[in-house]
Amino acid sequence: LHDDLLEQAEQLAKIDARRPKQASLRRAVSAAYYALFHLLTSSASALYAAEFGLAARINRTHNHGDMKKASSLIANDKLPKGVQPPGGGYTTPPDLKTVANAFVSLQQARHEADYDLSRTFRRQETLAFVQAARQAFAAWERVRKTDDARLFLASFLLWKRWDEDPR
Repeated sequence: LHDDLLEQAEQLAKIDARRPKQASLRRAVSAAYYALFHLLTSSASALYAAEFGLAARINRTHNHGDMKKASSLIANDKLPKGVQPPGGGYTTPPDLKTVANAFVSLQQARHEADYDLSRTFRRQETLAFVQAARQAFAAWERVRKTDDARLFLASFLLWKRWDEDPR
């Protein structure tokens, strides 16, 4: 689904060669966000289940706001207290920062595209959002098998718990 959504986002951003319709540009922004959302949620669900049915049920537990919060923390090198390395000093790998920053910015753009009718989108700006999603896909491919990436994915569901005082 995520690859199809990314392809659809690009098609929508390029449709109507002379005067793109706001509906097409807005749907392109939304599709770019959902492409990244589904890439990450399917990867996260795979951490917990190999069987598709169970993974799909786990996938539905992901919350957009929690994912944005976790992405923002990771992008800013702010691991929750419960998972910080001894002595601190954690630095998020650049590819993971690319993914996390793209998630945050695309989610904000998706909110504007879906809910702020006073906002006008331009084709170049929309294509930049699609490109940010593409870059996040490529960065994810490079980082997805690392412990940092697995921590990032787990943080979607667990970051609140990790911030609790263990006492």
